[in-house]
Amino acid sequence: MIFDADLVRNGVKLILDGMGLDWEHDPNFKETPRRVTAAFSELTAGLYDDTNHTVQFPSKYDGIINFKAVSAIGLCPHHLLPIEYTIWFAYIPIGTVLGLSKVPRILKRLCARPVLQEDLTLDIQNYFVNELHPLGVAVVIAGIHGCMKYRGLKEVNTIYTSSLYGAFFDKPQAREEFFLLNDLKGVV
Repeated sequence: MIFDADLVRNGVKLILDGMGLDWEHDPNFKETPRRVTAAFSELTAGLYDDTNHTVQFPSKYDGIINFKAVSAIGLCPHHLLPIEYTIWFAYIPIGTVLGLSKVPRILKRLCARPVLQEDLTLDIQNYFVNELHPLGVAVVIAGIHGCMKYRGLKEVNTIYTSSLYGAFFDKPQAREEFFLLNDLKGVV
């Protein structure tokens, strides 16, 4: 799959025409098709990025590796409006760990596409389970949805989704430690 900038740019022109805007002559809108195309290219980069970010290193460490409050942006698949995500993520390795900077990059890449928050939560879990085969994976996502904030309901609500796999699901002590490390006790 490839991002077709010309097709997107032409679509933006049609939207502006449909809104009755003289975008070709108004200096405030003249570059809008190009700018919106660039924005959508960034907001959907996760659809087109097939780079393998999982550089793994041998390690004897078998405790929790925790990432607290990683920020990311995605799109609502129903309205193509932004979703602001905060992600709490942890895994318990078996024999190998990822380079620490790789985890937030992977999280941001998985978010950068039109996807339901519920499915994103499982996609993150499944990605790390399939790549690392860890003892456990924990994912909590808080999402502020543009489709709720800017249209329809016009209400700012934070939507939480979570998924626990392996030791985080089976062992209350691991689950408790994850929620305490992230100040999430009582939130989800």
